[in-house]
Amino acid sequence: MTKINHLIALFVFLAGFIMVACDDPRVFDPPAKTNWAPSGARVVGNYNYDVIPQPDGFHTMHVGPNNSDNVWIAAAPMFELDWVAETSMYVPEGPTYDNEGNLYFSPLYPREDVSLVSLDAETGLRRWAITGDGRNGGSGAVLILNDPDNPGKQIIYHASYEQVMALNTDGTSIWSTASGLTLPTIVPGKKSDAHSFGFNYHPPTDSLIGVTIDGKLLAFDRADGQSIAPIEQLPGAPALSQLPALAQLIIDASDALTDSVFGQTPDGLSFFSLIREIIFGGGFLVTNYFGIDPNSGHIYVAGTADDDADGTTDGVSELGALYVLDLVDDGNGGLEFSVVNSTTFIGGTGSTPTISEDGNRVYVSDNLGNVITLDSDLNELWRFDVGDPIVASVAVSPDNSEIYVVTQFDVFKLIDQGNSASLAWSATLNAFDGFVSVVTQFNALTPTITANGISVSVGGGLNIGGSNIIFHVGMGLLDRDTGQLRYFAEGREESIAISSIAPDGGLYIANSPVRRVTGQVLFSGLTPAPIIGGISRYKPIRLDLLGRDAVCAAQARAANAASLGAPDAASADEDIRQIQVLIDQSRAALSNAVNDGDIDSATASSITAALDLAEPNLSLAGLSQAAADLATGCNLF
Repeated sequence: MTKINHLIALFVFLAGFIMVACDDPRVFDPPAKTNWAPSGARVVGNYNYDVIPQPDGFHTMHVGPNNSDNVWIAAAPMFELDWVAETSMYVPEGPTYDNEGNLYFSPLYPREDVSLVSLDAETGLRRWAITGDGRNGGSGAVLILNDPDNPGKQIIYHASYEQVMALNTDGTSIWSTASGLTLPTIVPGKKSDAHSFGFNYHPPTDSLIGVTIDGKLLAFDRADGQSIAPIEQLPGAPALSQLPALAQLIIDASDALTDSVFGQTPDGLSFFSLIREIIFGGGFLVTNYFGIDPNSGHIYVAGTADDDADGTTDGVSELGALYVLDLVDDGNGGLEFSVVNSTTFIGGTGSTPTISEDGNRVYVSDNLGNVITLDSDLNELWRFDVGDPIVASVAVSPDNSEIYVVTQFDVFKLIDQGNSASLAWSATLNAFDGFVSVVTQFNALTPTITANGISVSVGGGLNIGGSNIIFHVGMGLLDRDTGQLRYFAEGREESIAISSIAPDGGLYIANSPVRRVTGQVLFSGLTPAPIIGGISRYKPIRLDLLGRDAVCAAQARAANAASLGAPDAASADEDIRQIQVLIDQSRAALSNAVNDGDIDSATASSITAALDLAEPNLSLAGLSQAAADLATGCNLF
């Protein structure tokens, strides 16, 4: 480095410390009640919850098989960073939870040879781990299903590239079998396409479906792990990489930084460059999770079109594609995958397909900024341009025709109006007001729909050449009516995974730094060190407010359902399920709030009494009375 470069580096370093010293972080007051409420009948699916868990937390990558990113519970209205565990592991997918509150995730190419790790969700201590194969390329989010033979118990389903397994929640094996795939030979310096996106559940065949980054589909019997169909290869060619420009000097320094923290892949590649390639196409056929419609069993995979579909035979595809597959009779008494429909679109996609609860609509996004909505036959219904490339899956609510979309800059609420969409709001992401060191504030992760808001991540930093550099990052809760931040807490590390809500309303984030790596390289004085991996817990605080939001959400839902009458019995039945979940959540939160001193026992008892009165009336005939009792509880706050 020349003398002038030394002086520039020293200037940036000192300026950073001066700016940080001048930071005056915004203080968020306890949030008031939200006015958001469901209106009209909800969209309802025709399936039950004997195997598929109720959506009271993330039991798979995007909550359930259809990837709605919608949970029935209330997110903690106030929260704070509690702990970070397993900091040496890069975690780009997950985590997920069982109904006992345990946490599961699969790290990407860890230095420790493990394929699956379970943590105690309250303490972050490791419960157990499953040994890897020496080359674990990550195994997607862990799928958790109910055990229909043992009500109340759940089973953990895990798929690496070469091995698939079912486990009890204590880590003991139920079954384990070879996937039928073989890891490719290591070629130093060449990225491997041996990555599994994990399992999803296929109700019509009671089977587990897996998809890999190189476009292979697999199917296994849920009960015994036996393969039920030959491995299928999706059409498509490697995606055209659309990496934003970044100086090689910065790339090299960023690679060196992730090498020092996480090591390299078995192929000798660095995490920073590898993850950037995957995010922006990277020459793969499939770069995200897939969806299954529990109603029809249709399997939706977003990938790439064939090489020549874009008009040029050049070894890469410039078109995105959405494939619909079914498991069908092979004519010999067995099953096989069949591509029953497909469509292509300009721009490619890295999004997970989202299927509406009733299976009538499918939502994907392209790399040009469009939300694309299709019917179940893949006829396009509408597309809406949000102005910038969409960087995560579309979150779809069963209520009020609400859709939530994120770019690298903002969060948008759209309203699906049937044959078109309208913009309801763009979020106000002012989490880092008062930080002199933060020039730009922006969205940093997927949106998750909850009963009392939209869980998001907000980054603060600088935009250079169209790329966001993160200095600070944290989690926030947006009001569904306004897009304003109800609350925000700064965290320790960024994620490229999901805004994961646990059954207790807390947040657990899979640490997978990319933008903070560049921030550390370019602006070490502004970016808190060190770069870390693992899982971060944002624990609920002020549990009286969590109890409040849960009971008030239950009241709003009961009142709406009661107003709809008998013709909407299916909608009311689903509402009753969700109201019960919210009542249970409110009870648990209030009990802990008394122990924490957040609410006096007399007030908590009065609210609990209102819940007790409402519960026996959770029927179509009793919803009006249940709504009145829940209103009594909500108004006591």
